[in-house]
Amino acid sequence: MNKQLVGKCLLTAMIATGTGTVALADDDDGKKYSFAVIGDMPYNPTASGVQVYPAPDYERVIADINGSNQGRRDDDDNGRPSFTVHIGDIKGGSTRCDNNVYTQNKTYFNSYRNPVIFTPGDNEWTDCHRANNGSYDPIERLSFLRSTFFSNNQSLGQRKRTLMKQAGYPENSIWIEGPVVFVTLHQPGSNNNRNRTTGLFLDLTDAEYTARNAANMAWLNQAFALAASNRNIKGVAIFSQANPFERFLEPGQGYTTTGYADFITNLRTKAQTSGKRVVYFGGDTHYMRIDQPMTGTYPACVTVNPCVAAAVPSSPTDRVNNFTRIEVFAQNDVHWIKVEVDEDEPGLFKFIPRRVPGNN
Repeated sequence: MNKQLVGKCLLTAMIATGTGTVALADDDDGKKYSFAVIGDMPYNPTASGVQVYPAPDYERVIADINGSNQGRRDDDDNGRPSFTVHIGDIKGGSTRCDNNVYTQNKTYFNSYRNPVIFTPGDNEWTDCHRANNGSYDPIERLSFLRSTFFSNNQSLGQRKRTLMKQAGYPENSIWIEGPVVFVTLHQPGSNNNRNRTTGLFLDLTDAEYTARNAANMAWLNQAFALAASNRNIKGVAIFSQANPFERFLEPGQGYTTTGYADFITNLRTKAQTSGKRVVYFGGDTHYMRIDQPMTGTYPACVTVNPCVAAAVPSSPTDRVNNFTRIEVFAQNDVHWIKVEVDEDEPGLFKFIPRRVPGNN
């Protein structure tokens, strides 16, 4: 079945469920292509707690992605990435959340030749209440972020891509290319903005988290429903800023419950029952890795009220083998990950860390 017919079937499914429309890529048959994933950048340079621009290391990343397949020996015939996903944290965690940070990063996103899809991190809103972030109201910063980056159903970048957007949460997107359904979930670090009991602008009832988490779970369900609606879809790729594994319950922050339990439970079930290749792209802990951390019992709470997180199994016998986690390069490690998609390969995805000349 060709890509247009696959797209027609999926589009019919979306209209039937009242979720909107999405456009497929139009440059090839979608069987073999690549995309780029970045996040937790640009963090530097800074001066007196303020982000400073230009950011030379990040600009070299953009130039490298824009010029991909131009003489690099580790490239192949997949060419320049079809699109780039930034998984959040467009500034450092100890710098101010001033308006120019958002507008400058939008300018950077629009300097990419191909589409850019962005999902927010904690540094650009949940943590803005901190004194060294400017003591901003996080909800006001979230509103400004949405108006800056998510005002319509188009991606960022010089070449736009039409995205399916979630009502009320325009930062949540779904799109399809070839054999893969892609989905962004607004799920940041700092415990997903749950259970924060100190500092300014408290939300002691977790009202913001509760509503957004419910929306995220519905959106994740929608992505897997689309994948299930056609046998030609072989994989689901999920993008969020959080690391819900090593920070399932972040130590030393006073959290008594985790903001990622619903996501992990839902993700585990979907991975185990979907029959698809499932990939999660995240960041937050600033350690590039490609692994398979999920088991039938990890991560999880072994006790509740308060939660005590399960330890990583040393020799898991119940690993979820069709699930892979990728954490992006971050902070001072300013590079990118190229992901090749080939529906004729059993693994569907191939992950290639790309180190940028001139960066450390």
